[in-house]
Amino acid sequence: MLHPAAMLLSLLLIFVLVGAPSPSVARAQSDEMVHGVIVDTTNPNSMRMAREAGFTHAKMILYWPRLEPDPGHFLWKDSKENDLDNVMKAARAEQLPLILRVDEVPGWAGGSPGGADLGAIESFYAEMAAYAKGAVVGYEILNEPNLPFEWGGPPDPAGYTAFLKAAYRGIKAGDPGALVIGGGPSPNTGGFGGTIEDTDFLNGMYAAGARGSMDALGVHNYGGNTEPERDPGDCGICFRRAELYRSLMVKNGDAGTPVWATEFGWLMDPGFGLGQYDWMKVSPEQQAQYVVRSYKYAQKNWPWMRGMLLSNLDASTSPYHQGPEDGLPWFAILNSDYSPRPAWEAFRDMRAQNRPNRTTVEAVAPPAGAGDPPAEASPASASGGPMVRVANTEGQGVSVRDKPSTTGRRLTVAPEGTRLAVVGDDVKAEGHTWRNVKTASGTAGWVAGEYLKAE
Repeated sequence: MLHPAAMLLSLLLIFVLVGAPSPSVARAQSDEMVHGVIVDTTNPNSMRMAREAGFTHAKMILYWPRLEPDPGHFLWKDSKENDLDNVMKAARAEQLPLILRVDEVPGWAGGSPGGADLGAIESFYAEMAAYAKGAVVGYEILNEPNLPFEWGGPPDPAGYTAFLKAAYRGIKAGDPGALVIGGGPSPNTGGFGGTIEDTDFLNGMYAAGARGSMDALGVHNYGGNTEPERDPGDCGICFRRAELYRSLMVKNGDAGTPVWATEFGWLMDPGFGLGQYDWMKVSPEQQAQYVVRSYKYAQKNWPWMRGMLLSNLDASTSPYHQGPEDGLPWFAILNSDYSPRPAWEAFRDMRAQNRPNRTTVEAVAPPAGAGDPPAEASPASASGGPMVRVANTEGQGVSVRDKPSTTGRRLTVAPEGTRLAVVGDDVKAEGHTWRNVKTASGTAGWVAGEYLKAE
C-alpha cells in the first residue's frame, strides 16, 4: 500500500529465461493482461462488485503473525475460520483468482522483514502455497521494502533479495505454478527519511542476484494528479513510471521478466482537505477517465505489462479506513454503501465493450493452419444443454476465451470444479475440441474440451 509516510516523503522533495516456465505459471501469467483490483474486505458485496465490473483477479493483504502465531502452528490447520480461508472463500464465491501479499513478521521469526529468519520464511510460504493452491495464483513479496518502517530498519536491497529468494523457494515447493512477484517499492521517495529511491533499490536487488527469483516485478505506479499518458520525465509519482523500471530491467539483463502493476490508481476529491494527499486529488470524472485510459494505454503500449491491480475497490467500506486524512477510501471506486462511483461504471463499460457479441462469436473459428484441415463443427448440443465441470487443470482453472483458439482473448478464468453450461456447437481446431460454454455469471465463451468433464 502507498503509505501516508511514503507520500509525505515524496512531497518533501521479466526475467531472462533460465528455462521454460511450467504450464501452471504460464496459465497464471495469461496471454491477456490481467485486469485486477485490490479488495479490502471479505464482505460478499465486494467480490460480487469486482466480478460484475469485469475484473479478472483480486488482490488481498494478509499478515503473517495472524497465520502462524507460533513456529509451525498454522491456523488454517486448526479451523476454517482463519484469515487465509476467509479470503479464499470470498474470492471463490465469485470465481476470482487471488493474488496475495503477506505483511509483517511474527516476533518468533525475527519481528520484522529486515530481521526475519530465512528458514522460517521459506517454511511459511511453502505451507501456505501448498494449502492455497488453486485459489491463490500469485504472491507479491512484501510491500515497499525501500521504506524503513516497512523493512523494520534501514532498507537493504541485498537483505530484501535474500527474503525474496527464501519466499520464492517456499512458494515453488508448495505450488510450483504460483506466480512470485517482486514487491513493488515506494515510488519517487528521493531518498528522504532514510528511504532508498525506488530505481536505486531495484538496481541493488539485481546486484544482489534477484534475477531468476521472481516471475514478475511489481511496480506501484500511482498516477498522482496527472493523466496516465504523462511522460515520466515530467513527473515523479505518475503512471508511466513503470517505464523506468522496465528500462532498468533491460539494462540488468532481465528483459524476459514481465512487470505487474500491483498498486496504482487515482484519488477522487472528496470535497474536503486530505492533508498530505491534497495534491493528488482529481475529480470523480477524471478518476473514471484515468482508470480506463491507464488499462488501455498499458494494453496498447506495454507488452511486458502482464497484470494491473487497481487500488482499490472498497476501502471506503472498511471500518479500518475512516480517519479524516486517510486517502485509501478515496482511491476506492465504490462508495461506503457499495454503490458504484463513476470509475467503477467506466471500467465496467470498458470491459463490456471488449466482450464479444454472442450472436456472432459461435460461428467464428480460427483460420486453419498450413496443411491443416479446416475447422469442423460437431453436432450441436441441445438448447439448455448438458452441464460440465472444469477438471484436469492441476488446480489452476481454465481460461474461457472469446473464440475457439489459444489466441482468443481470455474473458474469465473458471476455477477447478466450476460448473459450466454447454450452450452451443463444439468446434474442432488447433488439435482441440472447443466447447461453447456459459458461466453462472453469464459469461459465454470457449474452453478446450480436455479441461472439462461431463456431469
